[in-house]
Amino acid sequence: MGSERPYWVDDPAMDEIRKAHQLNWEPADDDRRQLYLASCSAGDWEAGRPLDASAVQEEYDLHMGRLQDEQHRPLVKASG
Repeated sequence: MGSERPYWVDDPAMDEIRKAHQLNWEPADDDRRQLYLASCSAGDWEAGRPLDASAVQEEYDLHMGRLQDEQHRPLVKASG
């Protein structure tokens, strides 16, 4: 991913979603490997396995990107 900021970070439509989906992480092993378990505070995403810090951020960015896609998806009205 590099050092660029993911688009969802600066998207005003994501303000409430960002508040509800905070990144939580904790060490998953000793300090030698620096692996973490991660999840979001809304409870609808978790890494599922220990990851290093950059992989945690990348997985979380993917989660938030999916939420952003859903936020901007046009509503489909049922025809009747």
